[in-house]
Amino acid sequence: MWTMSSNHSPNYGYLNARLRARLDSFIQPRELRRLSGGTIRDLELFLLESAYAESYRAHLVAVEASPLARIEMAVSIGVADRIRNTVNLAQGEPRELMKVVTTRSDLHNSRLVLRGLSLGRDPSRNPSWHGYGELEADFFDSLWSANTTLDAREKCLANGTPLALALGDALEVRQEGESLPLAERQLLNAFLSYQEGLFRKIGGAGSETAIEVLGRSVDLWNIGIWFRKHRGDRGKAQEAIAFLPYGKWLEIPRLESSDSVRAMLETTPWTKGIEASVLQAGSATSLQGELNRAFWKWQSFLYRRNLLGFEVAVSFLARLLMEWQNLNILAVGLALGHPGKEISRRIVDVVGEEERPS
Repeated sequence: MWTMSSNHSPNYGYLNARLRARLDSFIQPRELRRLSGGTIRDLELFLLESAYAESYRAHLVAVEASPLARIEMAVSIGVADRIRNTVNLAQGEPRELMKVVTTRSDLHNSRLVLRGLSLGRDPSRNPSWHGYGELEADFFDSLWSANTTLDAREKCLANGTPLALALGDALEVRQEGESLPLAERQLLNAFLSYQEGLFRKIGGAGSETAIEVLGRSVDLWNIGIWFRKHRGDRGKAQEAIAFLPYGKWLEIPRLESSDSVRAMLETTPWTKGIEASVLQAGSATSLQGELNRAFWKWQSFLYRRNLLGFEVAVSFLARLLMEWQNLNILAVGLALGHPGKEISRRIVDVVGEEERPS
């Protein structure tokens, strides 16, 4: 478990100089597009000469798995290592603000625990935890192997950190017989409340940036909830879904009163770059895909807004996470035999190659 550095002074000058020097270290989209026309073996050979070589070689022999499984594991571990190394460069304020990214790992792992304890699991086989969060993988291992939900909850209480306690509260909801969706909502609300409270306590321009990243994430979750509420086949369980607090551009009254996608998003920055036809008649899947791409690209180029502030760290960490997603898209597409053009279409340019003159 990571704790705040004993030196509480922010080190933006040192941190941003190191990160700006690494902004050109990511795999270029043209390389990913080139690989999309090859085979999964070509991707393996490429990774053996990349920043993921060490993690790939470490698991090449140890894991009796398919090429796809090896690639997914190596990239997951490699990205987690790079995120942890990035976090270790920060101290004081930027270290705390980075929790807007690192707690995504804890939320993912906590949801796996909730679902495993609710729906069944093999206690002898741990999931592939996301490894860049505030809570150690060993903590989640102990929860996964717990005999009962009560045992897991007690481990959360013993840990005592805000994120562990949030998971403990969600486990208590399940222990009391409530549904898994209600427990997950309890978990998500607690995570959001913790982060929003932390960033507001810190204050300043960096905090405002972290709150905006958090708020835009909530907007995307709420757009998904809005679509589920407006399905023609919705049931009572779907009708009862409540919107999440702390959104950036989409306030809850607006979400509740909007009867169309256009009404929900008009006059907000979410419409920027989205084609009118997609807004008017696009499917939920296509629109949410476009909005998700817009969100990640916004984060990736946020450093341009302030080369001296927390924006640089946000951009760098976003690029790491999107490189992970792009490599997974590429690996899965190649493993399933999808056409190269279809794979390329789903790759998100987060380094600005599309903006450069050819």
